[in-house]
Amino acid sequence: MKRFLLSITQALHESVLVRLGLAMGILALLSFASIVTSTVIAENISGQASAINVSGSLRMMSFRSLSEVQQPEKRSLALTTIEQFERRLNGLDRHIQSKASSDAPSRQAINVVTRRWTEHIRPLARAAADGNPDALIQMAQDIPAFVEQIDRAVLLIEEDLEHKVRWLRATQFALLALIVIVSLVTSWMLKRQLVEPLAQLLKAAKTVSRGSFTVRVRHVGGDELGQLGRAFNTMVAEIANMYAHLEEKVEEKTEALTRTNQSLELLYRVSQKLSASDLTLDQLQVILREVEDALDLGHSMICVSDNGHLPAHPVVGDLTQEEIGKWCGRQDCGQCFARASETLTEQSTASNVVVVPIGEAGGLHGTLPIVLHSREPLPLDKARLIETVGHHVSNALINMRRTEEKHRLAVLEERSVIARELHDSIAQSLSYLRIQVTRLEKCIDQGCDARTIAVELKDGLSSAYRELRELITTFRLRIDERGFGVALQETIAEFSAKLGFPIELHNTLSGIVLSGNEEMHVIRIIREALSNIERHAQAGRASVHIEVAASHHVCIRVADDGRGFDPAATPANHFGTTIMRDRAHILEGELGVSSTPGAGTTITLNFLPQKYRQSET
Repeated sequence: MKRFLLSITQALHESVLVRLGLAMGILALLSFASIVTSTVIAENISGQASAINVSGSLRMMSFRSLSEVQQPEKRSLALTTIEQFERRLNGLDRHIQSKASSDAPSRQAINVVTRRWTEHIRPLARAAADGNPDALIQMAQDIPAFVEQIDRAVLLIEEDLEHKVRWLRATQFALLALIVIVSLVTSWMLKRQLVEPLAQLLKAAKTVSRGSFTVRVRHVGGDELGQLGRAFNTMVAEIANMYAHLEEKVEEKTEALTRTNQSLELLYRVSQKLSASDLTLDQLQVILREVEDALDLGHSMICVSDNGHLPAHPVVGDLTQEEIGKWCGRQDCGQCFARASETLTEQSTASNVVVVPIGEAGGLHGTLPIVLHSREPLPLDKARLIETVGHHVSNALINMRRTEEKHRLAVLEERSVIARELHDSIAQSLSYLRIQVTRLEKCIDQGCDARTIAVELKDGLSSAYRELRELITTFRLRIDERGFGVALQETIAEFSAKLGFPIELHNTLSGIVLSGNEEMHVIRIIREALSNIERHAQAGRASVHIEVAASHHVCIRVADDGRGFDPAATPANHFGTTIMRDRAHILEGELGVSSTPGAGTTITLNFLPQKYRQSET
């Protein structure tokens, strides 16, 4: 209990909210007590006026019953009056018994009246009503005394009622006085402990908002507003301190932002230049010099080790011979590559040369040694910037090597295509011509007629010449940025002019993405088919249909209404169909030839583009 009281006392001392809550609780309790007291007393005095009226009517009925028994003609009414008197007396007795205490004078007076009535007056009145002369005389003598007893009971009831009203008035006045006192105390507490501290705090806040940081609040007690006041004073002091050093911090942040902005601009310029598709080693050297000037670094050099073999060979760099001799003479390539695994800050602590690793796992391996102007450790931001530049340089060298490899593979693939097509066309034609020349020599030696062989030689040379020109045209064929559709339209226009009639074109390939290699092979197959129509078909109508199935398979159909041929009996020295089948095999597709002598020819190519083959696997 003592601990509870101590905690309550401490809470009252430290919390203005607890104090105000307690005051409001007391006000509520006093108001409740006033309402309860008024309700109880009002309930207790309810019916007292009615009891007084009933008591007065009892006096009147006593005299009326006496008058009625004295008149023989009204004695029958006297019995009714006696019964009404008894009912009212019993009701009054019950009311007084429920409202008054056991020792109340009014209750004792009513008991006397009731007992007097029950024991004496009621029997006497009944006997008088029956005409008993003695009873009439006795009743006339006793009624006045009985009425005096009723008058005394009425007086006592009135005194009891007045006493309760006085007690109610005194209680209400006392409670009202307490409520007024507590309200005044609460108002004083609100003003002293809440309103005034808040006003001080608001005034101080306005003063601080105008730029004055010398103001302080006085209310710094242990309650909530006191804690708020201490926190406000501490905050204002800290703001004043911060404001005093704000200009210095602004300058520091401005310098830091400027350095960061310069670093970002440098990284942007470097990344843009290094990501160029036509980057050369000379341009890479220029970029390194720009980084050296921007970061106040010394000379640098890029050394590359192919497949991890040492010693590495320099690629670009501006290290002087003296610096190379001093650095590379003191450390070999293995030590230099080993140092690249350390952080730049650690390296700058031990030497004035830092080594940045470049390359990727399993591919290019190299280092970027950079000479520092001072022996002080590199700042962390500069070290990160150098590492980022090294990463960009590494990506640029890797991309340059990959571009070179792609170019080399493209050249080798193109040479293979040229060799294959020369072998399948010109080489075969020359072999055929060589056989004809051998026949011609034998024919001359034997003295036979060589004109037939000469005609065959002439036809073979003409065919070889046409194939050569077609190959030259095919090798010069390019699909530029205008796309496959434009190249196809130009091919159709070219062969329409050669054939002398328009070739019908139906192309729905716009929704399919072909690789550059696939587009080139498709164009060359179409050109070869149209070239065969031009040379052999003697057609009057030709068409090219390109359709795409729901399964993404591409179907190309080149048809004519020419003279056709027997696919099982391909004429000698004709290799167009073989070349088209080879290209279809490269596309992983199928080439179909449907022809009947006199009924035209249809060339059909079906294949699934590489994009969708990869998605299926």
